[in-house]
Amino acid sequence: MSKFLSRLVLPSVIAAVAITPQAHAQTIAKEDVAGEGEATDQQAREASSIVVIGSRRKDRSITDSAVAIDVIQPEAIVTTGYTDLNDALRSLVPAINVKRLQGNDGSSFVRPVTLRGSPPDHVLLLLNGKRRHRSAIVQIGTGHATTSGSQGQDFNVIPPIAFSSIQVLRDGASAQYGSDAIAGVVNLTLKDDVSGGSMLTQVGQYYDVGGRTYDIQGHYALGLGATGYLNLSAQYTHQAKTWLGGLNNGAEALRDQGVADVPINNAGNGEPYYEAVKTVWNAGVSLGGDLEAYMFGNYMRADSSVTFFYRQSMAAGGLPAHSTYADSAFDNSAAYPGTFDLRSIYPGGFTPEFAGRTDDFSTVVGIRDTEGAFNWDLSARLGNNKVDYSIYNTINPSLGAASPTSFKPGSLTQREVQLDAEASYAIANDVFAGEILVFGGASYRKETYKIGAGDAASYSVGPLRDLPVGSNGFQGFSPDIAGSFTSSSYALFAETDVDLTDSLSLSVAGRYEDYEQFGSNFSYKAASRFELSDLLAIRGSISTGFRAPAAGQLFGSSQTSQINAQNEFILDAVLIPGSPAAKIFGSDPLKPETSFNMSAGIVITGTKNFLTTIDFYQIDVDDRLLLTPSINTTAAQRAQLAAIGFPNGASVQQVRYFQNKLNTRVRGFDIVSTYRFDWGNRNSTNLSLAVNYNEQKLRTDPTAFFGAGTIIEFERGLPRWRGNLTATNTFGDFSLMTRANYYGSWKRRNGNDFLQRDPAVLFDAEITYSGIDNIDLSVGARNLFNKFPPDRGPGLKAVGLIYDNHSVFGVSGGFYYLNAKLKF
Repeated sequence: MSKFLSRLVLPSVIAAVAITPQAHAQTIAKEDVAGEGEATDQQAREASSIVVIGSRRKDRSITDSAVAIDVIQPEAIVTTGYTDLNDALRSLVPAINVKRLQGNDGSSFVRPVTLRGSPPDHVLLLLNGKRRHRSAIVQIGTGHATTSGSQGQDFNVIPPIAFSSIQVLRDGASAQYGSDAIAGVVNLTLKDDVSGGSMLTQVGQYYDVGGRTYDIQGHYALGLGATGYLNLSAQYTHQAKTWLGGLNNGAEALRDQGVADVPINNAGNGEPYYEAVKTVWNAGVSLGGDLEAYMFGNYMRADSSVTFFYRQSMAAGGLPAHSTYADSAFDNSAAYPGTFDLRSIYPGGFTPEFAGRTDDFSTVVGIRDTEGAFNWDLSARLGNNKVDYSIYNTINPSLGAASPTSFKPGSLTQREVQLDAEASYAIANDVFAGEILVFGGASYRKETYKIGAGDAASYSVGPLRDLPVGSNGFQGFSPDIAGSFTSSSYALFAETDVDLTDSLSLSVAGRYEDYEQFGSNFSYKAASRFELSDLLAIRGSISTGFRAPAAGQLFGSSQTSQINAQNEFILDAVLIPGSPAAKIFGSDPLKPETSFNMSAGIVITGTKNFLTTIDFYQIDVDDRLLLTPSINTTAAQRAQLAAIGFPNGASVQQVRYFQNKLNTRVRGFDIVSTYRFDWGNRNSTNLSLAVNYNEQKLRTDPTAFFGAGTIIEFERGLPRWRGNLTATNTFGDFSLMTRANYYGSWKRRNGNDFLQRDPAVLFDAEITYSGIDNIDLSVGARNLFNKFPPDRGPGLKAVGLIYDNHSVFGVSGGFYYLNAKLKF
């Protein structure tokens, strides 16, 4: 621990002299922001920000809160230059990490978001304070032990223009919000205006590798009667692929030999193709008295596609022909009278194109009373996320010449229904410094996970059964895998929050949950804040958590073609935990994860416009749910799979499955410091520093299950240090934002070896002109100096992978853009 604490010294000194993000909009009291009514609109919004997560009280600000919370204003999202909320949050909150996993099956379409080094299903996403449904995609192909196997929520389905603010609770909150809140909570709050609107457009592209992007967003608000409101927002995004210029030695050699139809772009490891329409609505209307009926929700349709690795048609350039081009022992047999030669269809090889169409829908309806001492809220929620897969420019070699070249491998659907009842009462008293808030409620939630079967050709074993089976690249879901699976739970919860004195606050929460498959659990949380002086306050919390395996983790299964360390393609199967197939490899049924969280921090409120917070945390998780490393199958095991009727059991070369065999620990700290200089004559400078340090540890001996490589990947596979330093200078009608993003060193697994990744600093810049009424024009650049990640060695360079496709800061280099914003 002393070593851990010593690492605070340097960043603490830096923080003490720093600083204000539009991003980390830590609220400063109004009287400190501007005297004599001189606050700008932006300052007034930040000054009046009241947090709605972390406590059920309505009057807590960031500085009053007993736990660490960031409030992000919409303007901050715009200055990142991102229209993808995942990347915007990564830029603004260093405790959040998200990679671009192009070519990693479903992870290409729904990216795994981590908070404080914890996996996506330890981070709960709320919309207007209500739980969002999970994505249908289970993160199978992330290439990292921390995120592999998680089934989290999709952060990128709501138009950013719809938000009035985003609040990030960096603390365990399972006792307050339920399963999935082990590491923290992100709450997206929608605008509830009664008039006006805005539009935001962007056009941009990467410096050298394409990826032209067009984005347009709009928001419109109107009143409903004297007291109602309706807010409608929409977004259209079109992003072209980026091609990073890697050359496949084999493809180039075939092209030099004059072989026909060799694919030109045969290393698709950049940004995917992406086109989406996103809509959201938020409405409320008075029913008389203090009653209000409300409804909000979203609908999104997105199409995305990625290019898989090149399948070479014959040996050349030092690389072998792909296994789909092998001769079959069943040629010229009763099963297959002719001779199949795949070169008759793809003479120069082929690159499968994998696509996903995502439909995401949610709606929440409710009635509430939010006035006076007694409040209540009754609501019902429906959420549905469906991904329809397709793959084309490929083949099912086992079918021979009868095989189609495009397939529908099937679909995944996550559906959730929740009923929720909450009530609170503020008890006036003469004993404590404030009212005693008593809060309680009950909820019922049902999850349904559906696996839709693919077309028969996508999974069938054809007459040439010694060739690869199924649509090559991503095998379809067979009828014996497909089905509908349900899981349900109910919860009872309570919380109390009180200011014991003018300087001391205390909150206590408890939650009882009962799951259909796993039984019951009780979680608790206690948090407190003590103000030592006007300058200094201390805060902290302890809590327990509980996360039941998601339906997709309980019932999901897949078979895909993977490339191994020797650049060979093999059939990989993810098995259902505890199933007869998984038991061949030692699988047990899953059980819930449990956690114990501790946090402690200080809040320093200095002179006008200065604020610094430092928060330490530790998250212990027992029975951590992880996806196993790949297990190479033996001939005997493949025979066992075939004997029990497992699809393509004789061809499966490696397997994985979910398991609860390890206990883990995440330990670290966050520093956020803000400062504002007012120069007069509409000139000012906002500075901010945000730093996160995070360590991952395995608390149990993993060697019986994980190899040394996976241990290093788990503990050092993400940067321990993240940070950003932002300066926004306003001078008259112009403002200039500059940001430095720091990524500490990390290790990249590369087969049985590890590649050291050195620290990297990326710079962003944006200049905005606001001299036209209600119009802002901006030009900016992300990754201003066009930094690319390092490569993964000569072996992968030979097949065209010239940059690390799992880089923590992206793979496509610098991006420049033009923004135009109109308010009306």
